[in-house]
Amino acid sequence: MNFSAYMFIRNGIKGGYTFMEAIENVLPFVDEFFILEGNSDDGTREVLEALAKLNPKIRIESKTPAYISAPKDRKGLALGAVFDEARQKCGGDWLIQVQADTVFHPVTILAARYFLELGGNARKYGAMEIVRRQYRWNWQEMYRKDNLALIFRKAAGKVIGDAINVEIKGKISRALVPLFEKFPAADNAWIFFENLAGKRAGCLEIWETPDIHGGESGFPWYDEATGRSFNADLVSYAKNGEPPPFWLEKSSPFKDRLPENLAELIGLKKYSVGERFKKKGGLYAPSAADMVRMLAMAGDMRPPLREVLSGLWT
Repeated sequence: MNFSAYMFIRNGIKGGYTFMEAIENVLPFVDEFFILEGNSDDGTREVLEALAKLNPKIRIESKTPAYISAPKDRKGLALGAVFDEARQKCGGDWLIQVQADTVFHPVTILAARYFLELGGNARKYGAMEIVRRQYRWNWQEMYRKDNLALIFRKAAGKVIGDAINVEIKGKISRALVPLFEKFPAADNAWIFFENLAGKRAGCLEIWETPDIHGGESGFPWYDEATGRSFNADLVSYAKNGEPPPFWLEKSSPFKDRLPENLAELIGLKKYSVGERFKKKGGLYAPSAADMVRMLAMAGDMRPPLREVLSGLWT
């Protein structure tokens, strides 16, 4: 069984996306990682090319996405189309769709691959359902949980809509959902204050909905929830380099609720491409000890899956 991952990304640095972690956590467990890069102008392409030099599994193509020039009411569909284009360029018979701000846990990929290689599961099913937590600082709690079929047989899946919707033909396995509940994929690009400007720019580029994602007036949901001005706070941040004090006070409990097994992979500080290259010297790959410790966090995970996964890695 050949297993490919794919991603579409445009201006990931500017948008504050955790795309390096998204690539790193999946890369050891796939045979190929195809990246369709949207002719970024913020250094994202150069970072990806540097990663590709470190690992031959990474394959990159660049093109300007159609949503840039698409009519307003077609931009979302065009985003889904560019993800589907990336899907079609993969060589694997099983795929995992990785968005630039969604970090899969290594255990999820390892367990999925083991399950698919067991017996006739790769032929029996058209997809596997995973658990995704979308983390958004909303002054209250985690934003939402989604169960998505983002691991699927290439011939059985097609990306539609806004790029998280994969239309599946065939039976979807939910056998590992209890495990994935403990190791969810994390959509986390809304966590950091400094990333919001990038998210606003990205949302406007794709959706052109200033009433929701912020226009010249900023984020309406931010202004309403805080009684402050997002733009004013952003100017202050640019001047002194610190997010508003209340942001740290409010987001600290949120960060404490980030699952421990993802917090250490994502980090609790501002995402920085430069710092990650400097500190790690390239790509991160979990060690056998890392994986065994992560598996131990699953608590009541039923044997023999724990032993099997630990044995695969050690």
